[in-house]
Amino acid sequence: MKVIRVTKDDIAIVDFIVANLIDNTEERTSTNYLQQLLADDRSYLFAALLDKEVVGYALAYRFPSLYVSDYLAYLYDIEVLATYRRKGAGRLLMKTLLTHLKSDGVSELWLGTATDNVEGQALFTSTGGIK
Repeated sequence: MKVIRVTKDDIAIVDFIVANLIDNTEERTSTNYLQQLLADDRSYLFAALLDKEVVGYALAYRFPSLYVSDYLAYLYDIEVLATYRRKGAGRLLMKTLLTHLKSDGVSELWLGTATDNVEGQALFTSTGGIK
């Protein structure tokens, strides 16, 4: 399994993610919008691939802080196909994301989870944070 940073040229990967891994896709964004999002270096979209098949993704955004001279980031979404969960895809996505964020000057990663999302709450703890 490998993880790649999705670029504006990887629209087929984005289409797969939107069609198969995102629950709320009633209002599909345009290809032009997605290419702009992916061209923005503050957007981090990573895809986990197994034999060229997308099995998961993570999406985060980098932004400046008011109280430290480093950047902060927000993990907006992470999802792995049910058949590939508990096989390291999520952990590899997070490890790769954290490596890229750290190299771009991010010192903290924020994420929100529902109070009943025990797995989501445990995910970040198990990665050891940014440091």
